[in-house]
Amino acid sequence: MMEDKPQEHKSNQSHILFAYITGFLAAAVICTLIFCFIAYRTGVSTQLSQLTQVFSKSYKSVMRLPDDLLEELTLLKAPIENASNPTQLVKHQTYVTHLADEIGYELNPDIEVTGYFLKSLKAINVDPPVLHLRNADMTQISAELHAYLTEESRLSYTYSTTSDGFRRTVPEVESDKQILIIGDSVAFGVGVEDENTSASQLQKMLGDEYQIINGGVGGYSGHQAFLRAKKLSEEKKYFGLIYIACQNDFMDGDDWTASVRETLTELDSIAGQFNNNIGVVLETYMEYNLHDFFLGLGWSEQRIEKTHTLRKYFPEITDELGFAYYDWSDVVQNFMMQEKTIFSRFALYSDHA
Repeated sequence: MMEDKPQEHKSNQSHILFAYITGFLAAAVICTLIFCFIAYRTGVSTQLSQLTQVFSKSYKSVMRLPDDLLEELTLLKAPIENASNPTQLVKHQTYVTHLADEIGYELNPDIEVTGYFLKSLKAINVDPPVLHLRNADMTQISAELHAYLTEESRLSYTYSTTSDGFRRTVPEVESDKQILIIGDSVAFGVGVEDENTSASQLQKMLGDEYQIINGGVGGYSGHQAFLRAKKLSEEKKYFGLIYIACQNDFMDGDDWTASVRETLTELDSIAGQFNNNIGVVLETYMEYNLHDFFLGLGWSEQRIEKTHTLRKYFPEITDELGFAYYDWSDVVQNFMMQEKTIFSRFALYSDHA
């Protein structure tokens, strides 16, 4: 009997090892099935892109930046977006924005900043790295950084804020009839000069009877846009409100239309502070409006269909609440027909929207 125990022990070890292996394989199969299901629901290219980002967090995977220049930019506290924060700044605590209770963050007043859209190491990169430098610092930067900006910048734009912390609208008009614009980077005007923001274009159209106030802040959600409108309307009464609703304001949850209703209902609760004059503009993403161009490199068919649903729902809820409404997707398609080239649509975008 004693002679059988080593053999019995080896048999038990084999069973345990077999259990571990089969358990591991079963877990691997389950994880693979889950990933395939998610990829099917959201698009394979989307999931591969996210996995790439997870395993390549370094700024070196998206841009060229020598170590000595990184050190200089870190001392300047220069924000670099879409590159894993190489200057290691506290999020939203920069010379562009400051942290704020409840709303999260706001624009700093009286700033003049230039944004440099840098060359990217990634092909078809619709989120290029963007370096921001204060105009006041440009006389102090090194010759090497000057040369770097000349070599690596694809384009640049300058923006400024007023003493009240709003993106400057040009021409500057003073009127008792003030219209507040709220929203995210689309309302703010990422990628364009002060005189080319949507707010400035509207100001030029309206003349000096109305004053347009650009309250857009890059990265704001629909709820944050509402909080900004609510806070500002408690300080003074406005003649009207325009909400430039970017599609990503509603894409966090599975039910996008529920998010739309929630945000617009919030705005309806403060409509009296704007003389019940509220207009809503829907801005849909480039990946949607150029779906025929991107195809497999763009959004999944499910996301396209959800955007179709979003566009159908917006006029229904805005009509119910008594808001004026306009869909900017029509502008994109009409512009392509007018210019008679499928590439013309790219000229309407500075980022995704």
